[in-house]
Amino acid sequence: MLKLVGLLAAGASVASGSWLPDIITADVAIVGAGASGSYAAIRLKEDFKQSIVVIDKADHLGGHISTYDDPKTGKPFDYGVQTFNDYGPAKAFFERMGIEVSTAPRNVLTSQWADFTTGEPVAFTSPANDARVAALTRFLEVTEPYEQYFLPGYWNFPAPDKIPEDLLLPFNQFVEKYSIQDCVNQVFQVTGMGVGDMANTLTLYVLAAFGQPMIRGFLGKASSFTPNTRRNIALYEAIQARLGDDLLLSTTVVQSLRTPIGHTLWVKNAAGHSSIIIARKLLMAIEPTPANMEPFNLDPKEESVLSKFRYSSVHAGIVAHPSFPINGSVINLPAAAAPSNYLALPKPNFNSRFEYMGQGSDLFRVLMAGDEKFDKAAAQELVRENFAKLVEAGTLPATADPKGEIEFRAWADHGAMHMNVPAAELKAGFIQNLYALQGRRETWWTGGAFSVQFQSILWAFDDILIPKMLAK
Repeated sequence: MLKLVGLLAAGASVASGSWLPDIITADVAIVGAGASGSYAAIRLKEDFKQSIVVIDKADHLGGHISTYDDPKTGKPFDYGVQTFNDYGPAKAFFERMGIEVSTAPRNVLTSQWADFTTGEPVAFTSPANDARVAALTRFLEVTEPYEQYFLPGYWNFPAPDKIPEDLLLPFNQFVEKYSIQDCVNQVFQVTGMGVGDMANTLTLYVLAAFGQPMIRGFLGKASSFTPNTRRNIALYEAIQARLGDDLLLSTTVVQSLRTPIGHTLWVKNAAGHSSIIIARKLLMAIEPTPANMEPFNLDPKEESVLSKFRYSSVHAGIVAHPSFPINGSVINLPAAAAPSNYLALPKPNFNSRFEYMGQGSDLFRVLMAGDEKFDKAAAQELVRENFAKLVEAGTLPATADPKGEIEFRAWADHGAMHMNVPAAELKAGFIQNLYALQGRRETWWTGGAFSVQFQSILWAFDDILIPKMLAK
């Protein structure tokens, strides 16, 4: 393999040809075009007048935004991010991008519960609404003092010996301590399921998945919204149009040379064409998994910190089959949840539910969470197994469908999410060591590992990070 210096020399000394790499220079190279990278790109380019280049392996912007335009009904269906919290710069950003927004209507569905490992029905009783609201209210009251420590980032996180005990409790112990069992199922089903084994996850990380802004929303103390078109991807289509030639989509970083005075990235697109990017600063807007970091030649300090992360793998999809109940949702709970053991939850790897998506369609949403090796093939095979068990047990009716196979209409591998470390690492100063990486080797970090997985909160995090990045 040619060294980057050799590639640079070749690019500089030989007349241009289709087989030669393009040479791109920029003030800031941004790796990743999800919520964090896309927002940062707009702000850096338009507000701070920086030249930028954005690299993403996907063929579109948006990260966990997944919109399916159904050819049968002609209607859009969002099966990744469902709504945007009215937090920080969110509404102003939509207005800036020319996207009108409003509160989205909610589907009213009839729920039934089943153990997807056996297919058998579970005689589960949901908590009364008053009890659920009371538990959510208590949850908010207890955790509001901690919000400053991790939203919109861990900038003010306490010193290792000052971390509140509540944040380091496994969530099941926190729930029992404050008697908030009646809201656990809602926390899990909405977004908490993404952490995987929620009952045994540290409360800090459950709050990162279902935090105070989300709780306020369900208590009517804050709002959320979507584009009036009900196509969440519309925001990122507008961003993509604004960024234009500054985007390198369907492109991956092959190798890099990172120094305190600038960076050289060798990237290759899906067609096999290479480009060489020379940038003064590097903004990493991808999750720092070992696979993602492999091209970036981490130094020993970076490696020692980032290698401590654990994470779950999350998938979202749209499926169809005549056996699924129109206007219904089949929710996965273990048999032990009956009748009202609210801390009995599915363990990874799992599909949380088959949920009808409405609008006169035949579409059902699935949400999957698993371990670090839980890839698309494993997730889809689990969907098939769950469905077969439900039909075999009679929980879902058999049909005259000649194939009897579930149909996958759309799929999104959201990859690594909810990166976390054990309590012992937090007590050893992990957060402080993580944030000490900001600016090291002129590399800056954004995204869920440094904040949380919610779009509008990530944008607020970028608003703090970018001035720090440009001031150095």
